[in-house]
Formats: sequence, C-alpha cells, structure tokens
Amino acid sequence: MASVVRSTALRAGGACVRCRKGKTKCVYENGRAPCKNCAKGMHECYLPSESMAHGGHGVSPARMQHRIRESLPSERVVSSSAVDRQVPAGPSSSVSRHASAAHEKLTPELMTECERVISKTLPACVAFHKPTFLVALKNASMEPTMVNALLTTAARHSPAMIRRYGGHGSSSTAAEHFASKTINLVMQNLDTPSLADIQSVCLLILHEWGCRNAVRAYTYLGLAARMAQMYRLVHHHNSTNEPDQFQMEESFRRTLWLIYILDCFLTSSPGRHPALTHLDVQDVSLPCLDMNYNFTSPVHVRTLSGAPPAGLKDPSAQLSEVGEFGHIVLATKAWRQVVEMMTTTTLATFSDERCVQLEQDIEVLRQSLPMHFADKPNNINLHITMGSGYTYAFIHCLLNCGTIFVNRRRMLQVVTDENFSIDLWRGSSHTHVQTVDKIFAASHSIIHSLLALETGADKDSILCFPLFMLFAAFTAGSTVAYLTLKGLAPANSSESAFNIVRDSVRMCQDGAESWPLVIPWQRHLSVMSKVLRDVKSAPRDKAREDNKKRALSPSVKDDNVSQTDTNPDAMDYEQPDVSAAGPQAVPTTEGRASEPPVPRKTGITTINGGPVAVPTPADSPPPPVPVVAKVDSPSPASPGSALGGVQSSSTGPDVPDVDMTALELCAAFERQLLELDDLAAFMGGGVGSAPS
Repeated sequence: MASVVRSTALRAGGACVRCRKGKTKCVYENGRAPCKNCAKGMHECYLPSESMAHGGHGVSPARMQHRIRESLPSERVVSSSAVDRQVPAGPSSSVSRHASAAHEKLTPELMTECERVISKTLPACVAFHKPTFLVALKNASMEPTMVNALLTTAARHSPAMIRRYGGHGSSSTAAEHFASKTINLVMQNLDTPSLADIQSVCLLILHEWGCRNAVRAYTYLGLAARMAQMYRLVHHHNSTNEPDQFQMEESFRRTLWLIYILDCFLTSSPGRHPALTHLDVQDVSLPCLDMNYNFTSPVHVRTLSGAPPAGLKDPSAQLSEVGEFGHIVLATKAWRQVVEMMTTTTLATFSDERCVQLEQDIEVLRQSLPMHFADKPNNINLHITMGSGYTYAFIHCLLNCGTIFVNRRRMLQVVTDENFSIDLWRGSSHTHVQTVDKIFAASHSIIHSLLALETGADKDSILCFPLFMLFAAFTAGSTVAYLTLKGLAPANSSESAFNIVRDSVRMCQDGAESWPLVIPWQRHLSVMSKVLRDVKSAPRDKAREDNKKRALSPSVKDDNVSQTDTNPDAMDYEQPDVSAAGPQAVPTTEGRASEPPVPRKTGITTINGGPVAVPTPADSPPPPVPVVAKVDSPSPASPGSALGGVQSSSTGPDVPDVDMTALELCAAFERQLLELDDLAAFMGGGVGSAPS
C-alpha cells in the first residue's frame, strides 16, 4: 500500500494535528510521517483527515491500525546504525515500532541521559558508533527500541529517573520500566531484526544479569547470538575501502564482539553452553582504533587468533593495530581461559604447568598493550582526564582478576593437601611467597583503579560500576581477607590487607544499591571483613584487659597466677596453636563452671546465596546449639535486619552477627572456591534454579 507523501508543511494543509494544536511549524523528513515534533516526542503523527480513525468514533481497532500504518513511512526509520538506513523494512516492521507501544516523551533531560550512556558508559561508549548515535538522538531519528534500551541503562545512573520511575527509589525498578518496552519492541520485529535491535538486546542482557535474573539473561544471550547470525547472513558484504561500508561492517563487528564478551561472562560454569561458536568469530576482525571507527577511516585488523581477516583482497596488506575495544576482547579471552581451567580441573587432575602457561599468556598480553595502556600508577588518572578511564580500568580488571584466579587456584592445591602446614608453607621455597605477592599486587591494582574512577566521577549522577569491575573488587577483597586470616600473607602486609578489604566492602555495598546481583557478594565479603576486624582487634583487646587487671591486682605475681581463671569472656580467636591450621586455631566455648556455654552462631552464606553450615573441626567440642545464619536471604518480615531474625552487630546493618573463627571461615571459603561458587554467584545463579 502506498504511503502518504506529505508536503514540507510550509502549507497549512500538510501540518499534522499535534502541530496544528500547538501552532508550531510542522516539518517532515523526506515528506513523510512522522514530523520532527512528533518523532521527538514519540507521538503518533496523523493529519486532520485521519483524526476520525484516531479518535475511535465507531472505527474498529483493526481499521485504526490500518490507517496508522498508511500514514507511516514504508522504509525503516533512520537507525542508530548506518546499516539500518539501507535496509527496507517489511510491511509491519517500522510500523510496529511506533504504533504498538506507548513511548516516553524524550524530554531534553532524558536525551541528556541517553547521551551520557553513549559517551561515558560501558559497553555503549566503546561498542556503538558515537557520532551516528548522537546525531540520531539530536534529530529524533533513533529507533524507539534503542532509545528505550539506552534509557534502561541510564536509569541506574540518574537520580531524577530513579525518583520518577523507581517506585520506592529502586534503580532496578526504574530500569525495568524501560526494559519491558525494549523487549516488546524487539519481539515485534523479530522476523527482520535490525542492528539496533541486536544492540538493544545486549543492553537488556546486562540489565537482567544485574537484576540477578540469571535464566532470562542467559536466554537473551542466546537470542542476541541468533539474531546476529541471521543478520550476518542477510547483510554480508565483502570488505571494501568505502567509508560508509566500513562503518556498517565495523558496527556489526563490535556488536558481535560485545556478544562474545557477554558469552564469556555468562557461560563461566559447567552446564552453561556458549551461545557463539568458534566459527562465529574466527574470521572476524578485532575492533579497530576508536579514531578510525568514529571518523570512518577504513583499516584492516587481525582476528582473535592473529590471522588476517577473511575477505581481505590483498593478504600482504599491512594490518592496523588493535583498538581500545579490541584490547578488552583480548583481555576477556585471557580471563575466560583461566576460568576454563578452573571449571575443568579437580584436585586430582590439577596441572601446575597449565597454570604457569596461563599466567605467562596474561603477562604476554599485558606487555603487548600500547604504552598508554600500560599498568602504571598515574596512567589511570590520565585516562580519566581523557575520557577513557573505564576502558583502561576494565582491561586491567580482567587481567588482574585472571592473575588472582590462577595464583589462588595454585594455592588451593597446596593448602588443601592433608600434609599442609603454615611452617612448611613459609619455609618451602620462594614460589609460594611470589604467589602471594602477585595476588596482593593484582588486588591493589584493581582497588586503586576503582578508587581513581570514584574520585573522577560525575557529581550529578550515581556512580554505577560495570558488573565485572565490582566482581573484580569482590575477588580482590575476599582473596586478600582469606590470605590474611589463613596466615599466608606477609607479616608486614596487615595494614595494606585491611585497606583493600575495607575498600572492596564499601564498593560492593555501593554497587548492591544499583545491582541486586552484587548483594550476596557484599554480604559474604562483610562476613570476612568482620572476622578480619575481630582477629585484628583481639590482641589489642587482650592487652587492654591485661593492663586493667594489673591495675586492680594487689601484685603482679598474684595477677599472673590467677589470669587463666579470671577471664570468663575469652575471645574465640585466643586458642591453642594447631600445627595443621596455622596461627588461628579452634575456639573453646567453655566459660565459668556455673555458667552455661554460650551458643555460637556458626555459619556463612555461600557466595552464590544459600547458607552452608561450617563443620566444627574434629578436635573441638561441638557447639551445644549451632545456629546457621542465613546471611543472603533476609526475612521479608524484618526488612531492617540483614539476617531475617538474627540481629546485626554494631558494625553495620549489612554485617551479619556470625560468630565464626578464622579457621572455620577459611575452610568454608576454600570449599566454596573448589565448588566454583564464586563463578556461579558472578553469573547470578545456576540455570534452571531461581535466585534465592
């Protein structure tokens, strides 16, 4: 059916109803609806002659939809990607985007939020073509699907959007307001998906993942992969040196690499099968330099394996260097290889040679980074000034997290051996010392980068770190806390360890306000932080108590004789040494003979959310009334308590009152790491089971 071609609205007869009522100039792009005013506000655009159908006076819904479609263009609205400008739409593709859902009016404030996402927020700032997106926003020609997807991302950063759409101040609720519209629009155009549709699904994956909707995020990942595969079949072109064609192809390549990164993250546990295969990316160029992409300067870049890209007419042609986003892809691959080792290795099949090789691969990649991306103390601040701080930090969070993973796995193999002892560990060789030093250095680098980003953050928006950065902070804090509590950390590192743990707890607390996925990480880390503080304060408390007793005793001799009988409140951590467990040994629950033993709250939540009881060591009398504190699942009846019935300690509302020893906590943490509980928590839980 032929669409209505309208005048340029210099004549009154060509003005739509909304512009006529507002007495504003009605201007059409290419003489077709919607006009600029209606497109900007995402309103239906119709002429006075069509007002009866829109008024609904005796007109059937089918006829109303028929008239709306007649007044809309037969070609797809100009997309956020140059690819979509060349793709003719089917009979209902463009129509459904405008006529089927009520869109939010894109006010100047909302437009500013979208611009912030495109310019400053990962992954949009590196995966999407900034000039095209910003022009499309300015001209109100961006597809509604992408507009709502950008607003979904923006809602977690914007105080104004959270107040308006967040119900009781929830950023996830505000984001869901736009996410539901985005997926509806994507599904309406599933037969002929545009690149903007695929990009929008990628942003939806991040939204659902952050909301801890693990199954939905994993399902959307498969949807994005299949949409990209079909899009590639329809729009495949041989490589050319035409700027417009290069921009189209690079836009798709970056979208495909974004799916690859999400695939590496969300399939990090047995049972999670990748959405992409090796064939999907083996001949695809890595992302080029942002300068070449933004200015549409055609270049050729190597593939993930290092080979020239497919379709290169001259195999001897010089290849351009890998771009900023390309280094994120390479770092993700290195991290994912470490994860693959962790998920396919048991205590019986562990290979130290494989760990050494993985660590060497990470170091080779680290050394291959351009000079300005080197991990140097002041580089992060320079990148923040230049607007690339998050890109720089993300690369090194990936590499440093991989370093922690591989060295921590090597340590677990040693400490879980039945013949392990702290004395043997410290006296065996320099290898163990170097392993701990590498973990501390990587952890410090992660926390330092995030602290620098906090300092340089915009003051008018909420700081909302990407999920992987928060997971890297959790990994750094929990691993350093474990090393310190286990007695494996250097003697002079206690203050540094305490600072790393303290900062990581605070970052996870702040991150949990934006991402529900982070809540169980934060609670688990809070338990470790509390035990670490207790262990640190125990010697000071004992010295203070001793001084007090000396002041009250008639003589030092009498005081020394009676100390063992006059200290009924012995600390859990003041225990006899156990050679196989290090300096932290098994507590005694005995008090005065006339007093009943005090119940101990022994339990720690798994990193992924569920509670797990910690077995009491064999040489310790079992506590009379063990209480498992379910840290991760607060009771709905007691919203003020982080434990749902168990009162929080004075250290804060999110710190559970769990009476655990360092020995018990370390044993639980080791078991959870071997069971890959941290990776399951990273993905939001296992597929097939709802998050608790």
